[in-house]
Amino acid sequence: MSETSMGRFCRRWFYCWLVAGVSLFFVGAAFHFLIPVFAPHVPEAFENTHLFRPWSGWTSAYMAIHPLIFAVVFSAFFLGLRDRTAFPAGVRGGALYGIGVFVVGSLPVFLLVYAAMAMTTEIAVLWTVQNAMQYLIAGAAMGSVADGVHIQAAVKLPAPANRVWDLLLRKDTFLEITRGMMAYENTGSWPETLFSPDTTLTTRVRPFGIGPASRHEVRVVQVDASQQVIQTDESGGLVTTWQHTMRIESLSDQRCRYIDRIFLHAGIITPAIGLFAMVFYRYRQHRWKRLLRRSV
Repeated sequence: MSETSMGRFCRRWFYCWLVAGVSLFFVGAAFHFLIPVFAPHVPEAFENTHLFRPWSGWTSAYMAIHPLIFAVVFSAFFLGLRDRTAFPAGVRGGALYGIGVFVVGSLPVFLLVYAAMAMTTEIAVLWTVQNAMQYLIAGAAMGSVADGVHIQAAVKLPAPANRVWDLLLRKDTFLEITRGMMAYENTGSWPETLFSPDTTLTTRVRPFGIGPASRHEVRVVQVDASQQVIQTDESGGLVTTWQHTMRIESLSDQRCRYIDRIFLHAGIITPAIGLFAMVFYRYRQHRWKRLLRRSV
């Protein structure tokens, strides 16, 4: 392994370790605070010192830091599988890995503990569910950091495909369907027909119109009127890759399906950007329906 590839692997390992450790910690913390709310009698059972150690002292400290300790091995094995086998990639591959680790490594231990200790079935089930959720979410987060995120959102629109296609090309449509969730600067310099082949749009964006603006570039890769497909290649700020495909499919004379397909990668913050993108494109499609209702 060359020095360059070794450095790349170490960076990926660090990113995966950190996002896995943070995910394990916060899912565990969520259960820690939610269980007393929905099952207030469960914390009382932990006060039985014949079965459980007192929470004060080194026990609580270890419980707080052990996600970051375990995540070192958890992430290393995941990257080893990804690099040396045909193990599935992306969020689904990471989630599959997390569930696999739970089934092979944790579930047998929980069953042994339940068989050996006089704990209630409720506590055993809560521990099992919490651990499964921790590994599932941590694995999915690692997969997104290692391989990026694929997102698809589709909506049926009450308008002919040709009409939606004509609207899709326009700048005012783009600004309308993104208004409220994303603010763009320098839009006065954009062409009225926004999506034309080989067009490059440079702007600065602010989510929800607040906070500092970050640079964003949109390069139009394909505009296929016959297939009603637009492809863009975008980047900027903390996002290194944002590939977007917009497709329209005719369903009838007065209805069509509009589809957004996105692949994005943003390093260690890919999980957060991916969640934002899922909400953003659903919001855009909701705005599409609103736009068409107003223009009837």
